[in-house]
Amino acid sequence: MSEKQSKTEWTSDKWHKVCGEFTFHPFLRYQKRDKKDQYGAPIWGVEVPDLNSAWWDPMFEFAYDIWTSNVVSSELVPTVVTQRGDHVVGLFAAIYTQEQWDARVTKRVTPFAKFTKKVSPNPSYTFRETFPTEQRIECDSGKYYVEWSISRSEDDGTRDRQGDGGPQGLIVWDSDAAGIKHDIAINQNIYG
Repeated sequence: MSEKQSKTEWTSDKWHKVCGEFTFHPFLRYQKRDKKDQYGAPIWGVEVPDLNSAWWDPMFEFAYDIWTSNVVSSELVPTVVTQRGDHVVGLFAAIYTQEQWDARVTKRVTPFAKFTKKVSPNPSYTFRETFPTEQRIECDSGKYYVEWSISRSEDDGTRDRQGDGGPQGLIVWDSDAAGIKHDIAINQNIYG
């Protein structure tokens, strides 16, 4: 059910290559209820998912590696890259409803959920962390747009190689839950 995108971008000065991966995790959450027998009476001690209470609990997962060039990239000289140093990286993700996404063309819009974090000096090797959005999305409430970016910051505390930038992307996600609710109902034997 998770949606993943992986992209690689060079910073503006071509000194750093940011390899980023973003995963949108829409977890289905629900309350429990007593299971009922064929006569509608509760079965003591047996709980099953209450799919009428289900909602989506989205989370953002960011991962990146940063590679630093030893020579300026050109068509004649191949670029040699190594992982070294610490880097300041900005993480960003936002969820927009269909209406918010359409309105962005003509006006400034506040997203349904937004996450920003500055990860200050972190080693260049793999960073991976998942963050909650703390927003519920109702099941079957339409299409959502998830915008994301992982960007190396200019301000890394050094005087050289101040390039910024990195990968960014867009995930289109449908909040339809009929299929997963059906699978849970069969798996948990809710009706039988």
